[in-house]
Amino acid sequence: KIPRPQNAWIIYRRDKSVELRRDLARRKQKSKDLSKDIAQMWENEPREVKELFEALSRMSEKIHVERYGNYKYKPRRLKSTLESSEKLHVEKP
Repeated sequence: KIPRPQNAWIIYRRDKSVELRRDLARRKQKSKDLSKDIAQMWENEPREVKELFEALSRMSEKIHVERYGNYKYKPRRLKSTLESSEKLHVEKP
């Protein structure tokens, strides 16, 4: 399966996750809680830091195009999701 190209947030989160998990107290922190903390850090980062990660994202995109060519993300809906949405649209007699 071809992975999607990484955006600036994903690259930032991966980088900060590794950095924060070096701290013993954070090693046992749940991933969702760590993501919330990192999201707050991202919001408070100066423009220059965000631009750095945007540049890394563009580099990642370039490598992705070289590696996978004309890849286009095509999300697939799960069968159970389709079935449940069909059940919601029941016509009345």
